[in-house]
Amino acid sequence: MLRVRLRNQSGFTLIEVMIVATIATVITVTAIPNITNAIANAKLRASMTSLSGLLQNTRMVAVKENRTKTARFEGGTTTRLMGYIRDAGDTSTLSTMDSQVEMEAPITKLSTPTGLGAPPAISTTVLGFTPQTSDPSFNTRGLPCLYSGGTCPTNYGFIYYFKDNRTSGIGGWAAISLSPAGRIKRWFWNRSAWTE
Repeated sequence: MLRVRLRNQSGFTLIEVMIVATIATVITVTAIPNITNAIANAKLRASMTSLSGLLQNTRMVAVKENRTKTARFEGGTTTRLMGYIRDAGDTSTLSTMDSQVEMEAPITKLSTPTGLGAPPAISTTVLGFTPQTSDPSFNTRGLPCLYSGGTCPTNYGFIYYFKDNRTSGIGGWAAISLSPAGRIKRWFWNRSAWTE
């Protein structure tokens, strides 16, 4: 007579595997929006750092070349926003020979925050000056100025608002301010206040 011995088999039942798979799916679905927002915020911060560098570079080039230079912007609605440096009187478009920076996030440059979920503009009290929203120029001494018709009077500050076009619809907000003394400051909207 043949005896078959049954051994205790170890492993998981189908129900246990399905419970673990369900828990993993719930965690993944919950985490993906947070991860997406974290990545978008990191790209927006990187873009503001790049833009701050471009403004600082514009100032240094103006002093070095002893010419008034302007930081200009192109794109940003359906293409990536580009910042580049030009002589103040040169109004031609971006070329490959220009010193330029491409923003990390798909962002749009605005004069004031507008649209769904837009934050309030940063007040002149907080800034300490009444800002201009045109392209900033720097004179031969490296001070920000408002170039017009061959002259560039100083004592002007600037501010620019940026909205990233992330897929969740609301998007993040950032701003760059440039004081009349030339101080460049990055601002980020945390859904309740502008912070540095």
